[in-house]
Order: sequence, then C-alpha cells, then structure tokens
Amino acid sequence: MTSAELPREEIEKYVIRYKDLPNRVSPVRLLDMALPQFERKRYPVTGRSAEQSWSDKRVGEVEAFNINFVSCEAGRGIGAHAHDSDEAFVILTGRWSVKFGEAGDREIELEPFDMIAVPPNIKHGVTNVSDSQPYLIAVQGAHRGATIQWSSRVVEEVRALGLDVDAVEYPGYAGGE
Repeated sequence: MTSAELPREEIEKYVIRYKDLPNRVSPVRLLDMALPQFERKRYPVTGRSAEQSWSDKRVGEVEAFNINFVSCEAGRGIGAHAHDSDEAFVILTGRWSVKFGEAGDREIELEPFDMIAVPPNIKHGVTNVSDSQPYLIAVQGAHRGATIQWSSRVVEEVRALGLDVDAVEYPGYAGGE
C-alpha cells in the first residue's frame, strides 16, 4: 500500500474546530430526547454524514467509526440503552454519571479525561452531574453507529406521552428488553 499526500489547502476539510460546534448541532432527535431529562445537543463530528449539516468538511466520509460530542444541562443526559457493539465515552469537562442495567442501579462517576468503554449489549445511560453544561465524546464503531436498543422504561415513558415510538427514533430501533 502506498501513502497519498494531502494537499495543504485540503487539510482544513478534515478538521472540526470546537469554536464551530454551536453551528453543527445534529437535527436528529433520538427516542429518549422526547423526554425532558434526556434533552441534549449532539454534534456528529465524524461518520453519520446524514446528520451533518456542513458541506465544507470531509469528516462525514469516515467509515470505520463515528464520533459525537454531547452536551446537556445539569441533571440531563442519555437514556438507558444498549448496542450490539462497544461504545466509549470520554469526558471532556464536568462530571458525568454512567448507570448500568435496566433500572440504572449500578453507577460510576467520571471526571475530565476519564474514559469508559461499555461492552456490547449492556444497558447504560449517562447523566450530567455537574452544575454546568459540560461536554463528553461518544465513540462507536461503523459509519452510521450501532443500532440502539432502548430500555423498556424509556420506551414506555415516551409512549406515555402519546408519541409513536417508531416515528421518533432514528437510527436503530425502539425495542425494549
């Protein structure tokens, strides 16, 4: 295999700058985001090209993995779910609680630069336990990301709002346990 040269004027097409994140919020609303406690901002920075709102960048073409920055207000986070592949979280700022199991009865707290790799098919959710709006990075294999298997509790809470679960969630599916 030979290596290719990347022309200097092309390099910026492969860069996502932190200062630009506010302009790059994903328009996709995952199932759990119908619930106030899971309202958050997702910034797809590699992979997930269908979610990316910029045509000047080539990072959406990454095939092997996808990376999202995630930010939310204190007490909010990501609802309990699982994937058929690993998912890693890297804490950038603030403190985050990662809960495991359908009931979320096992918990670990993470701080800046801590990282956790959640094994496949393990229910997990993440909550901002800071008093600010911090950031974390979520990493999954594959361009589109792993199929989401929502906990039955999240699915039932969304149904209780009168929403059609299949119409709210993308990507993945809304199956409970």
